[in-house]
Amino acid sequence: MRSRVTAYALTGLLAIGSAAAAQSQVFFEEQFDGPTLDPSVWRTEILTSGPRFCADSYPGGPGHWVDEGVECHGVAAYSPYGIAALSDGLVHLSSTNGRAFPLLVTRFPGPCPTFPASGDFTLTVRMRFDRVTPWGTFFDAIEVESADPAVAPPPFAEDDVLHIGADGLYSFLSGSMERIADAPSPTELHDYGLTCVGNLFTVTIDGQVVHGPIASTMRPNAVCLGNNVLFYWGLADWTSLSVDDIRVESEALTPVAKETWGAIKAKYRD
Repeated sequence: MRSRVTAYALTGLLAIGSAAAAQSQVFFEEQFDGPTLDPSVWRTEILTSGPRFCADSYPGGPGHWVDEGVECHGVAAYSPYGIAALSDGLVHLSSTNGRAFPLLVTRFPGPCPTFPASGDFTLTVRMRFDRVTPWGTFFDAIEVESADPAVAPPPFAEDDVLHIGADGLYSFLSGSMERIADAPSPTELHDYGLTCVGNLFTVTIDGQVVHGPIASTMRPNAVCLGNNVLFYWGLADWTSLSVDDIRVESEALTPVAKETWGAIKAKYRD
């Protein structure tokens, strides 16, 4: 898999001229076209193992993270939680473990930001749900303090700027979680978009506006795919999904320098 974070040099901006200020540039793009996932971009250490969320009661709500093998209401999950395979330019997530599902999360805070910290942007994700079952998996654009379960607060719906499931699209932009659109033929590839202009958000499917513009103080800073819940109340027949491309374009031409994975690990050891 190739992970691309585009950096913009000052000399390049001068050459482009003032007209470039009104043009969107690629800020982040993941095309899933390489042999492996880049751990400087993704939290690969929790992809098919590690902590999952233990809800206080079915089907969700408040709770806490539990490590692999630690019981949640008397039930523990053991890795591998499923399969995350890269092929044909897509990442395919599916479960071989009825208790948990793969969880692919961008590394925030991290050396390769997914979204610009300020300015207008557009997120586009091209994806499908390969097999739809009653137990959902998702793509989420989220606003979190950290994407590391070891330090992050428990996830709630309030984190979701955009939530894409096989049953529809949801968002907390209005201040409460609401269904904003039906899912169009979820087993086929579609382009889902989230555009922010100032503090106004618009959601699109295949280029057609389905929600907004709506004003909100939220701002996503990470994305996650899959499901983070430990399914202690039964064995789940999980929905499988595939993602072809994730792209964030921005008018804020923010220079981004990638750190090596060794440098990142050294920071965590300090």
